[in-house]
Amino acid sequence: MDLGLQGRRALVLGSSSGLGKAIAARLAAEGARVVVAGRDETRLKQTLEDVGAAGMMAGDLTCEGEAVRIVETSARALDGLDILVVNTGGGAPGGLGASSSTSRQNAYMSMLRPALDAALAAAPWLRAAGSGRLLFVAARTVVEASTELALSSVFRSGIVAAARSLALELAPDVLVNVIVPGRFDTPAYHRFRSFLAKKDGSTEQEISERHLAGVPLGRLGRAEELADTAAFLCSQRAAYITGTLIRVDGGATAGFGS
Repeated sequence: MDLGLQGRRALVLGSSSGLGKAIAARLAAEGARVVVAGRDETRLKQTLEDVGAAGMMAGDLTCEGEAVRIVETSARALDGLDILVVNTGGGAPGGLGASSSTSRQNAYMSMLRPALDAALAAAPWLRAAGSGRLLFVAARTVVEASTELALSSVFRSGIVAAARSLALELAPDVLVNVIVPGRFDTPAYHRFRSFLAKKDGSTEQEISERHLAGVPLGRLGRAEELADTAAFLCSQRAAYITGTLIRVDGGATAGFGS
């Protein structure tokens, strides 16, 4: 199937590793001109080579103004922007009641603020493209509460609400959707698993077994599997999908709706 991504201009935030890198690689493989972005310049240079990207932008999205700078600079370098994939960092693990004012502020600056700044900065460029795509990468915590990742639930839910509003505001020129990953075999998951093991006094293997017990497909997802879904949502084949939240979680979410 031709996804119609040849020559499309794309910026993928948080793409120096994990799910973001897989999405960037998939878009590039489909012929899109992709700019990758992340904090670690050394790792980003390797990603640029691995993905075959058209360019890279190093910057820390938690710093005020960086999201806007990265979007604007990338759009000018690409002579426009057809696709923006918003993939931001996470918050400190743990429950909401145990969170500090500092951890809540850091979570806001890591997740919600840069997502809003990037999306709003990109909106005029995506509108000018005529068939723009704005895709947010969220987390399972937006559809199922977790005491392990309460701050993620709070601030990523804000991203989902923003996406739904933007889907109405930017239609019909820009399609806006949210993709919700479950547990994937990525560096972020391994860091989280290590944190839980130390906190609970368990082994990482025990944590993995507990997590996989709640996944009907019985395994972690592969980053490439999420990237395939993301590429479809960014493609011309998804021309009648907007304002939608799509779960890619191996059936782990226990519910009928989103």
